[in-house]
Amino acid sequence: MKAARYSSSRQKVCSNCSAAKAKCDRKAGRCSRCDLRGLLETLDFSALELFCPINVDDISNRWLNSYIPVPGQKVKEYPPTITSLIYRILKSYVAVTVRGRGAPPFVHSTQMMNTSTRPPLSTCLSLVRICENPLPGSETVAAEVLEREMTNLYEQHAAYDDVAQLAAFQAYMIYSMVLFFRLGRISGPFLRQAMMNLQQIACSSSRGGLVCIAEQHHARPSWEAWIVAEAKRRTLFTMYLFDSVLSVQDGLQTFLGTELQGLPAPANKRLWSAQTRQEWETSYNIHLADWVEKGLRIDELWPIPADLDEHGRLERRNRVDVWLENVDEFGTMLYTPPAPDEPYSIFDKRQKALIVLIVSTAATFSGFASNIYFPALPTIAQDLDISVELVNLTVTSYLIFQGISPSLWSPISDVKGRRIAYCCTFLVFVGACVGLAETKNYATLVVLRCLQSTGSASTVAIGSGVIGDITTRADRGGFMGIFQAGLLVPVAIGPVIGGALAGSLGWRAIFWFLTIYSGIFLLMLIIFLPETLRSIVANGSRTPSSLITRYPLHSYQKLTKVKWNPEAVPSQPAARKRIDVTGPFRILVSKHAAPIIFFPAIYYTVWQMSITAMSPLFEDRYGLGETQIGLTYIANGAGSMIGTLITGKILDIDYRRVKAKHEARLVQRDVQTAIGLDVGYSATNPEDNFPLQRARLRLVPVFSLVQCFSIILFGWTIQYPDHVHIAVPVVSTFITGWTAVSTQSVVTTYLVDIFSDRSAAASASLNLAKCLLAAAGTSFVMPMVNSIGVGLAFTVCAIAQAVALLGLAVQWRLSSARRGAKSGKIPS
Repeated sequence: MKAARYSSSRQKVCSNCSAAKAKCDRKAGRCSRCDLRGLLETLDFSALELFCPINVDDISNRWLNSYIPVPGQKVKEYPPTITSLIYRILKSYVAVTVRGRGAPPFVHSTQMMNTSTRPPLSTCLSLVRICENPLPGSETVAAEVLEREMTNLYEQHAAYDDVAQLAAFQAYMIYSMVLFFRLGRISGPFLRQAMMNLQQIACSSSRGGLVCIAEQHHARPSWEAWIVAEAKRRTLFTMYLFDSVLSVQDGLQTFLGTELQGLPAPANKRLWSAQTRQEWETSYNIHLADWVEKGLRIDELWPIPADLDEHGRLERRNRVDVWLENVDEFGTMLYTPPAPDEPYSIFDKRQKALIVLIVSTAATFSGFASNIYFPALPTIAQDLDISVELVNLTVTSYLIFQGISPSLWSPISDVKGRRIAYCCTFLVFVGACVGLAETKNYATLVVLRCLQSTGSASTVAIGSGVIGDITTRADRGGFMGIFQAGLLVPVAIGPVIGGALAGSLGWRAIFWFLTIYSGIFLLMLIIFLPETLRSIVANGSRTPSSLITRYPLHSYQKLTKVKWNPEAVPSQPAARKRIDVTGPFRILVSKHAAPIIFFPAIYYTVWQMSITAMSPLFEDRYGLGETQIGLTYIANGAGSMIGTLITGKILDIDYRRVKAKHEARLVQRDVQTAIGLDVGYSATNPEDNFPLQRARLRLVPVFSLVQCFSIILFGWTIQYPDHVHIAVPVVSTFITGWTAVSTQSVVTTYLVDIFSDRSAAASASLNLAKCLLAAAGTSFVMPMVNSIGVGLAFTVCAIAQAVALLGLAVQWRLSSARRGAKSGKIPS
C-alpha cells in the first residue's frame, strides 16, 4: 500500500544546506553534510545531572514581599533612566518574538530545533504571532486567547518532566510579557495573578535543578545539562526584572532577589551562542581556564556591601571586569546596576556638628546686634539728646530691615552658594558696626542700624538652608534644635554683655565689640565652613571649579568617615536656579504656607514686645540699673536655649513614631488590597502621603497655650511691683522664651521640609513676616502700656495669640486635603 501523501516532510533540503546553497541528501531530518560538519546535533535530555542550591519556596512567595516585608530585605532602587532601559529592552524581546525574527535571549538556540522544542514553547512561539499586527479592536480577543492558554499551561505544568517544565516556564513568561508590552494589559487582576502563577511555575522548574553538579566541582558538564541549567537561570533572572517593571507600574517597592544568592551569573557569549557540541566544549574549556576559582555569582553584580573591606571590593571589581569582557547582551542588560546607596550627605557626624556650630555662631550676630542694644537704650537717648521713644524707633527700623534683607540674601545663597552669601553679609555687617561706633547724630544711627540689620539678619535664613542641605527629615529636627539654641545665645547673654559694656565703657563699646567679634568670625568661617548648596556640590561629593567653593570642601571629603567612592562619577547636583528675589514674598502669600507663617509671626511679635518692654518697665517699676536690667534677660535666653534643644529631640522622636505608624498602615492597606478588599486608597509615592503636619505640628498647640498663659502672667505681675516679687515676671519670661522658640523651631523645620529645594527662601519668608509684625508691635507696645496698663496690654496680646491658632488649624486642614488629593481621598 502506498504511504500517505504527506506522511513525511516534503522539505528536500535542510536549513543549513539551503543557507550554504549546497547539495543535500536529507533523510529523516538530517544529512551527511551536516553530520560531517557537526551542524546537526543529537541532544539527549534524559539524564540531566542538576541540583538546586537555593530555597525555591522563596521564589513562589516573592509576590508577598511588596505587601509583607521580610526582615533584612533591601529595596531595589533603580533610577528612572535604568528603569526605562530595562522596560525598553524587555519590550524588544517581545517584539522579536511576536514578529518571528527569533526568540528571547533566555531561550537557547537548540530549543528552537524541531527535534528539541517541547510543546509548551513551540505552541507559544506560534501563538504569539497573532499579536504582530492585530486589527483595531482585536487586542481583547488576542489577549483572551493568550490568557486561556496561560490558564491551561498553569494547570498542566505539574505533570511535565524537567525539560518540558522549563519550556512551560519560558512560554508562560513570554505570554505574560506579550500581554503587558504588546496588548496593553498594564494593570488588572489577571496580570497580577499571572505573576503569582509564573513565580509558582518558576519554583517548580527550579526545583529540578539550577546548577550542574559538574559546575559545582569546577568541571565541564554535559552540553544538555548546561543548556537546561543556563536557560532556567536566564528565564528566572528575566522574571525578576519583569516583576520590577510591573511593581514600578503599580507603585510598589521591589527588593533584591536575595533568594537567588549563590547562583552563577549569565554565561559568556561564546558559550551561549555555540551551535555545536565541539564548539561549546572548546569554549567551556577556555571558560574554566579563565576562572580558576568558581565563576562569577549573580550576587556579585549587586551593590557592594558597606562592610566589605577594600581588598574585597577590589577583588569583586576585578571579577566583574573579567566577566564583562565576554558577556552577551543579556548579561549586559542584567548588569544595569541599581543606583548605589549614596549617602544623602557625605559629611559625617563630627563634620555635621562642626558645620552646625559654625552656622549657629553666624546666626548669633542677628540676635547680638539686636539684644545687646536693649540695656543701652536710655543711655543712647541721653547721649544723643533724644527721647526714648525715638531710640525705640531704631529698634523698629532694625526689625523692618531684619525682615526684608533675607529676601535678598536668601535667594542668592540658594543659587550662588552659602559661602558667598555669608561672606557678603558679614562684610556689610562689619562696615556698619564701625560706622555705628563712630556715629554722632540720630539720623546716622538710624541709617547704620538699618545697614547693620541688612548684614546680620540673613545669617539665620542662610543657616537654615545649610542644615537643609546636609540633613534629612529624620534627623533635621535635632540639628534644627541645636541651630535655634545657638542663635538664641544672644537672647540670654547679649543684654548682659551690652549692659556691662554700656555701664563701664559707654554704649559705643558695644559696636566696637561687635566689629572685633564679627571680623574674627568671618576669618574662621572662610577657613572652616564648606560649601553645602546641593545645586553646586550635590551631597558633598562633587568638587566645584570655583576656588571659593572648592575650599575647604576638599578637606572634608578626605577626612569624612562616611563611605563613598571618590573615583565614581559624582552624584548629579540638583538643578541650578536663577536668583529669585520675589521667591520669599511668593512663599509668604501662597496658600500652602501663609497660614503657618503668620501664626508663629504673631507669637514672635508678642514675644519681642515683651522683651522690648522689659528694659523700661523694670527700670521704672523696680528701679533697676543697666547691668541689673541686663541680668533679667538671662531667664528669657536660658528658656529659649533649653526649650529649643529639648524640642529638637522631641521633633526627631515624634517624626520616627509617626513614620513607623504610617508605614504600618500602608502595609496593612496593601495587604487588604492584595486580598481583594476595597480600602479606597491608591498607592503613590509614600512621601506624598506622609502626614508631615502630624509629625511636626501636633505639639504646637501645647506650646502656644502655655505661651499665652506666660504673657498674661508677665503683664499682670509687673502691673503690681509692690505686691509681686520681681522673680515672678522674670520666671514668666523663662516660660515665654521656652515656648516661643519651640514654636519657631517646629515651624522652621516644617517649612524646610516642605520647601526643601528653597529652604533659605522659605526661612526668609518666615523671617519677613516675623520681623515686619514685630517692628509694628515694638513701635506701639510702650504707648499701649502707658495708655491702658501693662496687665491689660499683654492680655490683649494673649488674645491675639489665641486667635492666631486658627492659622495652625487652616494649615493642618490644607495639608490633609493636599495629601488626600494625591492618594485619592483624605487620609484618616
